[in-house]
Amino acid sequence: MPDLIFVYALDGGLFNEITGYAHKVLSPKTYPCNLCTLTHGPLGARREWAQFIKGLDVKTEFLHRDEFVGKYPAAKHNFPAVYSRGNGTPQVLISSEELNACRDLSSFISLVRERNQ
Repeated sequence: MPDLIFVYALDGGLFNEITGYAHKVLSPKTYPCNLCTLTHGPLGARREWAQFIKGLDVKTEFLHRDEFVGKYPAAKHNFPAVYSRGNGTPQVLISSEELNACRDLSSFISLVRERNQ
C-alpha cells in the first residue's frame, strides 16, 4: 500500500507557525488550512486524529506546502491536500476542494479511509 503525505496550506518555519497559530485562534473562520483546522486544536493534534494516524498500516508524512514543493517539484500543487506516494511522483489522493468540503474530523477520517483502500 502506498505512503500517505498530508500537506498543509501554509509554509513551515517558526515565524509562520506562530502567526498561523495566532490567526487560527483569533480568526478561525478565515484560517486558510482546513487540514490543520480539522486535525489540530489549540494545544496540538486532536486525540481522535492521533489515534487514527497511529492505527494506519501505511507510512505517513506531514509537510508544509513549501517543504512539499521543494521535495516534489513535479507533483501537482494545490493545498491543503493528501497525496499517495508509491514509486515516483506523489499523486493527489484527496484534493484541496475535497478536503475543504469536510466540515468535521469524522468526515475527513472517513474520506481518508475510503480513498486509502
